[in-house]
Amino acid sequence: MDILYLVVHPVRWRIVEILASGEHTAGQLAADITHHHGIGREAVSKHLTTLREAGLVSARPDENARIYRLNPRLIGALAAIVEHLLALREAAAIDDIDLDGSERDIGYECDPEWRERDPEDCWCIRKTLGMT
Repeated sequence: MDILYLVVHPVRWRIVEILASGEHTAGQLAADITHHHGIGREAVSKHLTTLREAGLVSARPDENARIYRLNPRLIGALAAIVEHLLALREAAAIDDIDLDGSERDIGYECDPEWRERDPEDCWCIRKTLGMT
């Protein structure tokens, strides 16, 4: 199964976020997710199983609990996806953020009414000069 498909679900993404900080028990994960997403422990367990079966997380028994952790493969795969997207962005010379801090832009393509109404949420496209 595609990694992005697996982690795009909000509950599974939250599991990944929590496990990025280190190992957690199934109970700790369930407590956080049931509180923030309003789903039951059984649903959290199913999401953990999906991630475990895909090899994105691993589990080990510890007395009466199961301890989960991220598989390093997941972080590597997500990093590769981000690198790929950044390479595509560079090739297009179109950017919505200033990656190098130069702020040398040739123009904005954004609905002026939207920018005026909510400037923090305006996702403008800047065409960069491509200079470093």
